[in-house]
Amino acid sequence: MKHILQVLKFEYLTCIKNKGFIVTTIILIAFIILLACIPLIISAFTESDNGSDENADTENVQVIAVQNKVYDEKVVTDSFKDAFKDYSIKMTDANTSIDEIKSQVDSGTYTFAVIIDKNLSYKFVTKNNSLFSDESTGLDNTIKKIYQVSAFEKQGISQTESQKILDEQITSETITTGKDETKNYIPTYVLLMVLYMAIVMYGQMVSQSVVTEKNTRTMEMLITCAKPTHLMFGKVIGSGLAGLTQLVLIIVTLLTSVTLITSQSIPQGIMDYISLPISTVIYAFIFFILGYFIYSFLLGALSSLASRSEDLSTLTTPVMLLLVAAFFVVIFSLDSSSGVNSPLMVVCSYIPFTAPITMFVRVSTSDVAFYEIIISIVVQAVSVYLIGLLAAGIYKIGVLMYGNPPKPAQIVKLLLDQRKQSKASK
Repeated sequence: MKHILQVLKFEYLTCIKNKGFIVTTIILIAFIILLACIPLIISAFTESDNGSDENADTENVQVIAVQNKVYDEKVVTDSFKDAFKDYSIKMTDANTSIDEIKSQVDSGTYTFAVIIDKNLSYKFVTKNNSLFSDESTGLDNTIKKIYQVSAFEKQGISQTESQKILDEQITSETITTGKDETKNYIPTYVLLMVLYMAIVMYGQMVSQSVVTEKNTRTMEMLITCAKPTHLMFGKVIGSGLAGLTQLVLIIVTLLTSVTLITSQSIPQGIMDYISLPISTVIYAFIFFILGYFIYSFLLGALSSLASRSEDLSTLTTPVMLLLVAAFFVVIFSLDSSSGVNSPLMVVCSYIPFTAPITMFVRVSTSDVAFYEIIISIVVQAVSVYLIGLLAAGIYKIGVLMYGNPPKPAQIVKLLLDQRKQSKASK
């Protein structure tokens, strides 16, 4: 334990004192604070724009031209005024040609024009049809409402009464006895991305450290001072603590920014969908730690077999593909009808290489039996220990191995020989 702590301390201090680590942390924290301030900035500009709009010349007022050949003009006018409150409504003569209307829209006299030529049918004339414009949807609803009011009037119901009937709003209340997936979806998705990137980033940090030590022959000196197991566990835990320090700073900044800055400019209804339940944050830390150790041990072990930095990607790609596969399983499950408790997700929740991500998402967005969570955590914890021992064995083999990386069958043979020698020495 003394040797592990020494390696751990050295690795931790080396990581947090690294300029790249410090700069990355500062940039990420600054970026989070900037994102949190965006609603306030947008709100300030919106208020400024509203102030200038009040003083704008009347010639800049947006005008909708409506040509009606079917319905009562008052019904049409009232419906359009109700649907497009920020526009001025201009009823044109029924005999105005469509070419003349198009010309006036093109010149900017009208923002856009609507030609109602028969029941539930209209032509929409606009100069530029925006991909994100909601005018078409608004027009569909308006024309439908005009038709309904006209139909009511034919049945003897006045326009005022029919408008009141059509404008009635449904009120509802959702009572959730378990997890509310709709509210947990966004924070879970965000933390899933953070979890995935953190495991990748800090795992790569370990592998780069191992390759650097081997290239500089530092590893040969270290192996004479401590056992491979001590070196591997100390290195991975030290780098993990450095990563956890950075992650805590980022999450604390995120929570503080959302609470103190963003919440002041975003309606409570939206805040409910982006707030982070404390249980979700706790599970994120637990599964980050387990996932980090599993992948860091594997990456560190395989990196010790690389004689050059160029060989690193070839050796570590199979391991990274496991994590990518788990990530895509989760993404597809979140957006599928079967949900996060599909048979594939349940199975992946107990496989060490996929459980850190899949079980985290299941716990965050649905009701999972407590014993299932415990089983998954125990499976991962045992896997961390066993993979750590395997990684230490591979690390010992790779220390003095140079040239082309060995093939899997050769690694297995060397591990078996190493085990036999260990038993013989006892």
